[in-house]
Amino acid sequence: MLNGLIRCALVLLCVLYSHQSLSALNEVLLLKHKDIEQSLAFNVQLPKGYSKNTDKTYNLLFDFHPMADKYLAGIHQWLSHNGEWPWPQTIIVTPKMGNPVGRLFDESGDSTPLIDFFEASLIPAIDAKYRTNGFRIFSGFRVNGTLVLSSLINKPNLFNAHIVTSPELNDDYAQILSKLPKALRKMGNKPQFLWVGHGNWNKEADNQEAFKQLHSMLQSHAPASLDWHFEVFADNYFMSLPLLSLINAVERLFNDINNGLEPTSPASQKGAMALVEHFAYLSKYKYGFDVSAAASIRGLGEHQLTHSPEQALITFKTYAELYPDSAYAYHYLAQAYLANKDVNKALESQKQAVAMSQSMLSWHKKHIAKQLTKIEALTEQ
Repeated sequence: MLNGLIRCALVLLCVLYSHQSLSALNEVLLLKHKDIEQSLAFNVQLPKGYSKNTDKTYNLLFDFHPMADKYLAGIHQWLSHNGEWPWPQTIIVTPKMGNPVGRLFDESGDSTPLIDFFEASLIPAIDAKYRTNGFRIFSGFRVNGTLVLSSLINKPNLFNAHIVTSPELNDDYAQILSKLPKALRKMGNKPQFLWVGHGNWNKEADNQEAFKQLHSMLQSHAPASLDWHFEVFADNYFMSLPLLSLINAVERLFNDINNGLEPTSPASQKGAMALVEHFAYLSKYKYGFDVSAAASIRGLGEHQLTHSPEQALITFKTYAELYPDSAYAYHYLAQAYLANKDVNKALESQKQAVAMSQSMLSWHKKHIAKQLTKIEALTEQ
């Protein structure tokens, strides 16, 4: 419990730290619906640097709670400000307080007018006005989590990733549980991501059996294309759960970008070019934007250094050929030469790495320069 409280305290500090600095980047998007007289206002949170980086496109995250923008903005600022890791910079959209669009939600599940509005009006308006890249995340807590599941079931291609926390499911609310098995079987081969998290608090008591049913259905019917995760936060407070779900889901969702594949994975075992093909597939079908294979190739080469230096050298030569502008490509190539007892080639590669690192942050420059000093010492022996 203590660790969970500390983590939540840090998250809240991030929210307080960043909310004021981000407020200037807020915009309001106004839309209309034929069945609602007043305009429908949505808060749009643009990432830092949006106005300057005019050639850059961004992910989209939509959350239906009008107060969610407070913690979403803070967590996003913290997780993306240091090199966009682990959460790539994202446009965040939430309804403005007082937006009556929720009236469109059909609790019976017989129809989906609210999700139809997202598909026909909201998403096209966001895409038309802002530089989105096509990758969309939908997150929700409690009834809004039910809405996220309804979107996955009824319009599985509208969002790429779905983050669900403590959804209302009891008594087959919105027909989620009755529709889910068939929807999962029909989902197809397009990669999808689903994170479900819940706790054991009183406000969730009526849904505990439904949570078990949801988990069982995913185990039995989820296709291989659905990357799904189910987490029970037994030691955390109820109102902490959406924050914890968001952080854990984001880390898991973008893990193949940030950390790459395990070196023992089937694709890695086929070599560097197989990894290039794998990430080309992810770029086209999972994300819709280019995802580099660099982290996975580097991980494979580091793994090979310990037991197969010759293979590591082949891998890191390929790494340098594929990413010739990367200082780290030559840094790791130097390590491979050392492992193969070719100190002169190692020195040559490390000097190139140092020269290319001059535009990098100071920590990286010092780290790469330190390795050059070590290699130079070996040449003097």
